[in-house]
Amino acid sequence: MQIPRFPNEPCLLITDAGLGSLILSAMAAEQPNKDATRLYPAWWTSQDDMDIRIPAIDRAIEMQADLLSLQLIRDRAGYPEEAGPRSNPASLGTHQTRMLLDAATLAIELGLKRVIWPIRAAEPSDESDEVANLDTIATAIDRALLAARLATLDAQEHGGVEVIIETPIVDLTNHELSDLAADLNVPINACWWSDTTLPDAQVHFNCWNQEPTTASMLEHRPVNGSQAVNH
Repeated sequence: MQIPRFPNEPCLLITDAGLGSLILSAMAAEQPNKDATRLYPAWWTSQDDMDIRIPAIDRAIEMQADLLSLQLIRDRAGYPEEAGPRSNPASLGTHQTRMLLDAATLAIELGLKRVIWPIRAAEPSDESDEVANLDTIATAIDRALLAARLATLDAQEHGGVEVIIETPIVDLTNHELSDLAADLNVPINACWWSDTTLPDAQVHFNCWNQEPTTASMLEHRPVNGSQAVNH
């Protein structure tokens, strides 16, 4: 498995408190300049039940930020403005574009040149459609490139920096992400789906509980104030 490359410079890390976000946050926490990195709360998948999801996601993101000693942006977030069904790709795509533009604009305002988006094509399921995944990968990369370019064009008119939006785990499978979580020894129970009463949380929990490496971590790694990642 090829380890995702993480920029050796401060960045704005978009996070939904999922496993992919947690892994990239752990990688950010290992960088020597991590104090300048910022976590940007966001959500870019299902737009249903956001009134229930957002408070739980916020709590999980704050827990991850505390465990990893990363700075969290508390007055801005990339959550959907209006509820919409996941089956509506136009609604979901529009939100993702707006979220990326806001994140890229914020990064420019903070003087950060890189935005990290932990989107993945793989779904939390045992089975995946390889063709659909390839389409999702291409769309995510294109959306990130175009959003970064648009934000940069607007910023350059006012002397702002050029920003890049990266998608380092977009093509990782569930098995690869599970192995990476084990390699980094991340506090997996800090993910939002650890509360299985939340919408879709049981699906995510079951997915990672079926992977041998993360299943062992879920069984033996309770979250508490003293838990930390081994650097």
